[in-house]
Amino acid sequence: MNADNSKGQKIFSGGFFNDLMIKIRLTIKLVQDSRIDMLVKAIPILCLIYLVVPVDLLIGPFDDAVVLYFGMDFFISLCPRDIVDEYLLEIRGNAEPQKPEDIIDADFKEKE
Repeated sequence: MNADNSKGQKIFSGGFFNDLMIKIRLTIKLVQDSRIDMLVKAIPILCLIYLVVPVDLLIGPFDDAVVLYFGMDFFISLCPRDIVDEYLLEIRGNAEPQKPEDIIDADFKEKE
């Protein structure tokens, strides 16, 4: 499942295992970020609790993997897009330089 950012670009598009590693690293960074709401941070924590609870919906690890994968997707989708984009650039190691705003440097003269 590939998500789009606000510019319509693909966030995850490097193959399943590469996307999974990016999502795991992104989830960890977002959980550690103080700008993310505590209720939103509860989603990945609840997914981890489900992982260690001995009650399963299905036999085997399949349901655990599904809960973790879609829990990370849901958590990332609820986080502010600018924070997610910031961490994605950091994780990928290709941080774009911030573009300076359009500033016009000129002297001001009043009409008489």
